[in-house]
Amino acid sequence: MGDDVSIRAASEEEVRTLVEHTDERHYFLEHLGRNRGVLLFAFLGEFLVGHIFLRLEPPEEPELRDGLPGVPLLQHLRVMDNHRRSGIGRQLLSEAEHRLSALGHRRVALGVHPDNDPAIQLYRGLQFSAWRDEHLATFREHVLDDGSTVRIHEPCLVLVKHLDPPSA
Repeated sequence: MGDDVSIRAASEEEVRTLVEHTDERHYFLEHLGRNRGVLLFAFLGEFLVGHIFLRLEPPEEPELRDGLPGVPLLQHLRVMDNHRRSGIGRQLLSEAEHRLSALGHRRVALGVHPDNDPAIQLYRGLQFSAWRDEHLATFREHVLDDGSTVRIHEPCLVLVKHLDPPSA
């Protein structure tokens, strides 16, 4: 099934029409509107089956800004429920790494909840390793019914990976 997947950069209009999760739609529109990175969509035919955000701007967390200067972050990797464990997550990660390497980046980082064992196993299998032993105190924004947002604090395990230079 993963062979029929196409991956491409998403537009703000596509985010408005295709991203159903309110928190993610808010995040993507805000970050795309401020040119903070690139959102990749994975399609199976005409159906959105996954996404990942390549954050190129410095992160909000001072520890990440200071500890990993200039290192882009992979955020909001999601594969839709009925398409998980089909290789789409790996394809999105591979495409993200390829694009970052082509931009001259030699490392990439991502954060994952310390209790998300399946994701941690996936990342470790793709040569990501812990940036530090301690979890990072981070947050995510939740959109309320009235459109306002609140920050929800949660721990994060930060993983890093060295990227190969692009092949000639």
